[in-house]
Amino acid sequence: MKSMTGYSKVSFENEDFKIKIELKSVNNKYLNLKYKSNYILNFLENKIRTKVSEFIKRGYVELRIDFEDKRESEELFEYKENIAKSYMKLLEKIELEFSEKFINKAELLIKYPNIIKKKELNIDEKEYENFIIPRLEEALLKLNEMREFEGEKLKEYLIERIEILSKSVIKIDDYKELVVKEHKKRLLDRLEKINSDIKYNEEDILKEILLFADRSDISEEVSRLNSHLEQLNVEIEKNSNGKKLDFLIQEIFRELNTAGVKSNYYDISKLVVESKAELEKIREQVQNIE
Repeated sequence: MKSMTGYSKVSFENEDFKIKIELKSVNNKYLNLKYKSNYILNFLENKIRTKVSEFIKRGYVELRIDFEDKRESEELFEYKENIAKSYMKLLEKIELEFSEKFINKAELLIKYPNIIKKKELNIDEKEYENFIIPRLEEALLKLNEMREFEGEKLKEYLIERIEILSKSVIKIDDYKELVVKEHKKRLLDRLEKINSDIKYNEEDILKEILLFADRSDISEEVSRLNSHLEQLNVEIEKNSNGKKLDFLIQEIFRELNTAGVKSNYYDISKLVVESKAELEKIREQVQNIE
C-alpha cells in the first residue's frame, strides 16, 4: 500500500554535469505533474513525464530539476568584435564633431544590442538524457520508498478502525432483537393509557406487530455490513488502490443509514452515528492511498 504523500531529493555532480532533483507529492484523484527545469531540458520533458507516470499512478506531484553543464558555463556568451569596433569608431566621430567627450565609452558599448550575445548551445541530447534519467529514477525510487512507509502506517490505522466498526455492528446485531419487543410494549402501554374500556382485537395487534417487525428488520443490512467490512479488510491487506476502498466505504455508509432509519431504536441509532464517525475517519485516510 502506498500513501500519496512523499518527498525525495537527489543531488549529483561529476566533471561535466551538476544536477539536483526534488520531488514532492500529495493526494489527488489523478496523476497531476507540475514540472520545472532549465529551458535547456525542454527536449526531455515528454520522456520525464512518461518516466514519472511509470512510478506514480495517482497524486499531485511537484518535480524540480536544476541542471548545469559545467563544460559550457564559461562559453555561454560571445563577443562581436567587429560590431564593437565599428560602434567605438562612431562614438569617437561624434566626440570630434561635437567637441565633447563621453565619460565611459566602454559602458555605452556594452549596452548596445548584439555586442554581447548569449550563444545557442550545441548540446548532445542523448548524453544529457543518459545522465538525467537515471538520477530521476533514483529520486522516484526514494519517493516511493517514503510513500510505501507512510502507506504501511496508514494500513495499520485503517485495520484498527475497521475492528472498532466491526464491534459496533455486533452490538447493532444484538440490539435488533429488542426492537420488536420494545415496539410491542409501547403499543400495549399506549392502548392502556388511552382507555382501558376500548375493546381491541388481539389479532389486529398481532398484525400491527408483525408489520412493524417486517419494516424494522435490519438483518439484511447487518449481514451486508459484515460482508462489506470483511471485504474492506481483505482489500486493505491486498494493498488495493484507494478508488476500490472508497467504493466499499460508500456501500457501508449506505447500509448504516438504512439500518438507523429502519430500526427507529435509540441504542441502534446511537451506534450508527458513532460508526459513521469512525467510517468518516477511514474515508479521509483512504483519500490519501494511491
